[in-house]
Amino acid sequence: MSTSNRTLNQEVLLEIMQKAYQLGVQRKDINLGMMIDTLTCELKPYFEHDIQLRSYRERKLDGTEGIG
Repeated sequence: MSTSNRTLNQEVLLEIMQKAYQLGVQRKDINLGMMIDTLTCELKPYFEHDIQLRSYRERKLDGTEGIG
């Protein structure tokens, strides 16, 4: 599935949070930082477009342009 077609909604968010919670419950060696990293990795594809767009807008505002 292409990341551009992904839509983050309540159902998807709850599923991702449940995965992180289950990981923490099932494995006692998982700490809070690892759970946050898991959530970050799972959520990143949903926000990549927004992050790229924000970065583009910021470059336009400060007058710089990226290469590529």
